[in-house]
Amino acid sequence: MALPRIGQATTAGGVRISYHALGKGPAVVMLWAYHASHLELNWQVPLHRGATEFFARYFNVVTLDFRGSGLSERRIASLSLDTFAEDLDAVLRALGIHRVALVAIGPMMAVACHIAAKSPDLVSSLVSIEGGESEAIRYVLNLRHVSAQVEAPLWGSLIGGIEDRNAAASLAAVAREALEPGVLRQWEKVLNGGNLLENAARVTTPTLYVNVEDDGVVPLAAGQTLVDRMPQATLITVPGRSPMDVWRDRAGVQRMAAFLAQHFGVDADVRRSQRRERKAPVVHTTGLSERELEVLRLLAAGRSNQQIADELFISLNTVSHHLRNIFAKTKTNNRTEAASFAHQQGLVPDGTPARSID
Repeated sequence: MALPRIGQATTAGGVRISYHALGKGPAVVMLWAYHASHLELNWQVPLHRGATEFFARYFNVVTLDFRGSGLSERRIASLSLDTFAEDLDAVLRALGIHRVALVAIGPMMAVACHIAAKSPDLVSSLVSIEGGESEAIRYVLNLRHVSAQVEAPLWGSLIGGIEDRNAAASLAAVAREALEPGVLRQWEKVLNGGNLLENAARVTTPTLYVNVEDDGVVPLAAGQTLVDRMPQATLITVPGRSPMDVWRDRAGVQRMAAFLAQHFGVDADVRRSQRRERKAPVVHTTGLSERELEVLRLLAAGRSNQQIADELFISLNTVSHHLRNIFAKTKTNNRTEAASFAHQQGLVPDGTPARSID
């Protein structure tokens, strides 16, 4: 899917803020970690794009670059939790939105807590993804002040998972461009200067906190400490070893969508929607559906099952299900034969080499 149209909002103080919105329904604001605050480049991170598109099936998903980052105004005088609230207010005014849910990733939990505590009537619910304190992230971010070219790849591997080079590379590309070094220092001062636990204790908004079970970046204990301070917070875990595994667990993502919908007073039957998708109409003479064609094209381009899952925002089990259907419908026996079939049928762009990853 192409990048959504980027809009411009202006704060009361005249600061230009860039944003985009995707989908219809109640408004959900995605607060991406400041190392992923770049609307264009963050859209190139498969799991981030997939998460946005997934939530956009049920909600109007709003994403913004706060001042000093991404495509928003870079020349700024100062940052504070209040300036971040002003940036969001400008975007919501531009879109005519009066009530939102917040999905805060990583350190953006500090911003979400400030907004939810300051404007409880604005925020219907809050989802926090690995928002606890992390010494590992602080240590890696300190390298930015020495060399962005060294720090960005390490950041990508730390968040994306060291064994997933595709995720690490796309995250590193965002990190290199999201913030200038001077603005990064201001971000760190704001987010580290406040007391997250004290601010969280003032949040009465229903909150779902999500943490990866075996993640060494944001320890589960840090998440539990934060949740214990919040009057209406619930902690859930998903399997995995790195922060991006949150998006790889489809059951966890479905639970987030259901939680957001519940506190808007609407129904988001994720499972029923997915069953409708699996019954998608045939679009090829072989009987392949549109989703099966997408899987086949990625297979022919040499993507692994995990990369296909990430790019299409589906589970590994679903990828395997589609591959079995593809082999049966194309009368092929393995990935190499299926890739060859795709090229013979003209289902992949010209110049894409046939590759085997058997």
